[in-house]
Amino acid sequence: MLFGLRCKLRRRGVRRGGGQAPDQVGTDAKVPAQNGRARREALVAMMARPDDEVRVILERSGSALLVSAAGSVDAANVSVWRRLVGEAAAITAAPGPLIVDTSKLDFIGICGFAALAEEASGCRRRGVALCLVSSQPVVARVVKAVGLEGQLSFCATLGEALGDTPSAGPGPVQGSSA
Repeated sequence: MLFGLRCKLRRRGVRRGGGQAPDQVGTDAKVPAQNGRARREALVAMMARPDDEVRVILERSGSALLVSAAGSVDAANVSVWRRLVGEAAAITAAPGPLIVDTSKLDFIGICGFAALAEEASGCRRRGVALCLVSSQPVVARVVKAVGLEGQLSFCATLGEALGDTPSAGPGPVQGSSA
């Protein structure tokens, strides 16, 4: 995940010391200054790269609904993440669990974890268990560090989540160090 943050910053053109990366050229050099609309469009195109989007795939596995996420989740797209997870939760019927696999995310900000915790509490009220899955050990450490282990069920593998459906009470985070 830290690697994902470094990649994201590199794509954005941010270097240590606040300078621009050498492979990035500012939009002012490419777009004439007198055309304000063209400048704005070029800036939006530069900032809204497909690498920075969050993408999900929904799959059914028995009674479970699996949400596989890729890309990145941060403050810029947390509303999209919240909507996607909310829509998946809405179509998950009890007692089938909602399993959110974040193993392919390059980056997930604390706001993304908070959205999952909020949705998990709504799911519990309806009798649906939400389980966070990630093969990245840092995810378990973040969940524990920010105090979400009481709100989110966590599994290190998809097989574990599908085989051992999480109980209504989340329980401890597995695979984290104290």
